[in-house]
Amino acid sequence: MKRTRKFCLLLCCVYAALTLGDAIAGTAKIVPFDISGTVTVTAVSDGDSLRSGKIRIRLFGIDAPERKQRCTQDDGTSWACGVAARAALRRLVERAPELRCQLADIDRYGRMVMRCFAGDIDLSAAMVRSGYALAYRKYAGDYISDENSARAARHGIWAGHFQTPWEWRRAQ
Repeated sequence: MKRTRKFCLLLCCVYAALTLGDAIAGTAKIVPFDISGTVTVTAVSDGDSLRSGKIRIRLFGIDAPERKQRCTQDDGTSWACGVAARAALRRLVERAPELRCQLADIDRYGRMVMRCFAGDIDLSAAMVRSGYALAYRKYAGDYISDENSARAARHGIWAGHFQTPWEWRRAQ
């Protein structure tokens, strides 16, 4: 736990140092930078969010159904796709005691937006390929080909009908 806190404190200090000068000058912008380390996951919040103690982590480049979100199978049956997305991420995280993560950004909610790996598995790519997350094109194009593969194979939410997570959140 102490190692994770030190890592997060280091990330915050470096981020502050990189942006403080620009903020004073009025030209602040968030830019990706290369800081990486290991993270011990203490909770899986949903299909694209993790916690390491009090630190909130948002997986880079993807958007998964929200926990309360439901999807519809082709036969009209409703299912808890948000709960299924969280379970899929939990299964991936359980494969490695610690994740190797690289900070890409800090979002407007104060979450660390990170590209995380369980061993050699890119969690974001795996979630999109399984059909339990979408490529978040608004912020990155990294996982579009994975999404196209999941759609073609009708994996996860692609097996039926769904509202995109960003549309679902806006409607709530």
